[in-house]
Amino acid sequence: MLKNRVLHVVLGTFGGLAGWALAEVLADRLDARAVLFLAVLAVVGLGGALAMLAELGPRRAAIASVVLAPPVAALAVWGAMRFATVPDFFNSGHALLALVVLGAVPMPFAVARAQGGRWGWFDYAALFTHAWNGVVRIASATAFAGVVWVVLLLSSVLLDLVGVTQLGEALRAPLTIWLLTGGALGLGLAVVAELADLLSPYLLLRLLRLLVPMVLAVVAVFVAVLPLRGLSELFGNISAAAVLMATAAGAVALISIAVDQGDDEAVSGWFLPECTRLLGVLVPILGGLAVWAVVQRVQQYGWTPGRVAAAAGSGVSLGYGVLYALAVLSGDRWMERIRRANLAMALVLIALAAVWLTPLLNAEALSVNSQMTRLGAGQTSAEALPLWQMAHDWGLPGQGAITALRTRAAEPGHAALAARLAALDGAQSRWQYELSSEAPDTTLERAAEVAVLPTGRTMPEGLWQALESSTRGLVLDGCARATPDGRPGCLLVLADLIEPWPGDEALFLFGSGPIALVGEAQGYRREGEGWRAAGDLRLMGNAPGVKATEAIDRLHTDGVQPVPAGVFALDIGGLRLLLRP
Repeated sequence: MLKNRVLHVVLGTFGGLAGWALAEVLADRLDARAVLFLAVLAVVGLGGALAMLAELGPRRAAIASVVLAPPVAALAVWGAMRFATVPDFFNSGHALLALVVLGAVPMPFAVARAQGGRWGWFDYAALFTHAWNGVVRIASATAFAGVVWVVLLLSSVLLDLVGVTQLGEALRAPLTIWLLTGGALGLGLAVVAELADLLSPYLLLRLLRLLVPMVLAVVAVFVAVLPLRGLSELFGNISAAAVLMATAAGAVALISIAVDQGDDEAVSGWFLPECTRLLGVLVPILGGLAVWAVVQRVQQYGWTPGRVAAAAGSGVSLGYGVLYALAVLSGDRWMERIRRANLAMALVLIALAAVWLTPLLNAEALSVNSQMTRLGAGQTSAEALPLWQMAHDWGLPGQGAITALRTRAAEPGHAALAARLAALDGAQSRWQYELSSEAPDTTLERAAEVAVLPTGRTMPEGLWQALESSTRGLVLDGCARATPDGRPGCLLVLADLIEPWPGDEALFLFGSGPIALVGEAQGYRREGEGWRAAGDLRLMGNAPGVKATEAIDRLHTDGVQPVPAGVFALDIGGLRLLLRP
């Protein structure tokens, strides 16, 4: 026992020493990418060896960490090459997540392989046990290290009261911080490993199983109500995809916990197994909706690194869902097939994280190409480009795009783009840039660019001013696009659709996405001498995916034809766009 604790403390302290050397000594002496390589090598190598030490022993833990750490460190440097600085690489967020996946997910495979021989990493029971043991042990050791620091800090404060300041001064030294933290983590892991029979994950897993019926009920209600509410509200913004992915991830975790490492340990009886099966059938619906939400947003506004990450995450959710549904519907051995699906998707996650850091999946370059292509095709205006993100968050590809846009802005007819680039150059933060770029609101003078129906009507006085600046920008962005018949992709329709409201209501149609989406159509009504946003829009008919550009062409061809729908609706080739009070 003592030897085990000494080994853990020594390795943890050595890891702390390595961290101190990298942060305090080598950071200013080596190239930043060399420091990144050594830092990832230390975290994955020493941290992995410390995490696997209790189960594999010193020699095999060292071998496993030597196998795992260098490829992860090399991929980290490769991924950082697309950014000007290493901090920019980490600030992107998705790169750090990929490194966490590469550093953590393979460790249970390494332990299972070392203990079970050549085919050990296909032993699902061992993988399940090692993964959850690792989670509990690392969490417990981290909590112990936190408690150690709380006790030391309180002790230093107490001693300061009687004039003994040496402890407080020592605790503020960077070397002390690194060494104490590493040693405390090592000691915590050693003690937790010794008490494996007492501190196991199984109590937590048994409790989490009880959440399956509750999550099933919530997801079932969501799926049942969705056809009644429609997809327009669901896909109003990208956060819908995030919520769907998070819910799918929670469902996947609970299903994996319910089927456990084998049939003997899995949920039993009839209630929990049936709830688990039903939840497995619903996961692909969540994953599919998440994918569709991302697709809709990309069609509207093009790719960004965040949307590329969302596409990857939603694809993983859908992959889990499809495999789970096939497993559940396959017959009696559905639990065993879910375990195989978990094993397969873990390998997919590792591969995806590795590819994410290579040029094969360069989210920043993909996003720049998308935005510049949309600009060249007239699908977006230069003013609507995410310039701040390109310059500061999209790495070297984004900075290259800014250089190309500066050349474009120097040409005649691009004064608005030049003004935004000037605001970008003078801003110290994204907030300051957005504030300065909105200050001269050029949209107020551009109301004439919006076509009006019925023919012969003009935009009512005060209506354009009633729109928020961002909404005016979206409408004008639509004007820059072309409909299938070559018309500008923006339109104002004036019609009396709600009888209790005096006069005509105003409907703006714009953009390239389905008009059922929030942002592709906006309704307004009179209020005294002015105008205000009114009600919400509902599309009734057999083709709810009709795009705003198609609707604009139909209205120009067929004219404005209000039809009764409880209140009046706007008829668009048999479809009805309803403004609901």
